[in-house]
Amino acid sequence: MAQQQTARQVRPRIVQGVRLHTVEDWQNFNLAQPGRDISPTELDMFRQRVPLQEKMRVLDIGCGNGRWTRELAKLGLGVTGFDWDSAAVERANSFPTLHPRPDYQVWDVMSQDPPAWIEPGTVDLVTFRYSLGAMKPAVVLPLVGTMLRAGGQVYILTDLDRKNVDDHTQLTPGLTEAKIRSLGKGWGHMEVWNFGLRTGITLAGYGL
Repeated sequence: MAQQQTARQVRPRIVQGVRLHTVEDWQNFNLAQPGRDISPTELDMFRQRVPLQEKMRVLDIGCGNGRWTRELAKLGLGVTGFDWDSAAVERANSFPTLHPRPDYQVWDVMSQDPPAWIEPGTVDLVTFRYSLGAMKPAVVLPLVGTMLRAGGQVYILTDLDRKNVDDHTQLTPGLTEAKIRSLGKGWGHMEVWNFGLRTGITLAGYGL
């Protein structure tokens, strides 16, 4: 009984103690967590708003352990997951899969030029699942906008950043309502939807 009580006490301390502001924070998080669950509701909402075709060229930016990247591969998409943390990329590559294994690469989208093989106008979909809040959207979104084909989309899933609230369930940085509204600047189309405490966004038509 004492051993079970200890286990219940340890897990909240590990989860609540993670604040993803440093390299060490991110590495500890990626080592401790398998990745945030993908619910049927989340997947349905994604598929309703993003028309999918087999072998679409997809970039998953801020992929972490690759959980969402692997889900995209299961849907038959040609996906590459990127993360700035080489330890996260190494762990993503270690997960077994019965489906085609996604490609994972190290790329710091905030400070490095895109890989040479990503040419402008060649990408169908770029996804940021719980990752854009850790970046500067005003820098990152114009960059990926130039990568998209005509008709290409950006898909974002984020926690809502509730300022001045001590919320231990919000592990990854979220976006404020004001910042979410600002994401559409420079894009011809923006759709926003909420489920639970999370917000989904699609962007299309960069520069239109």
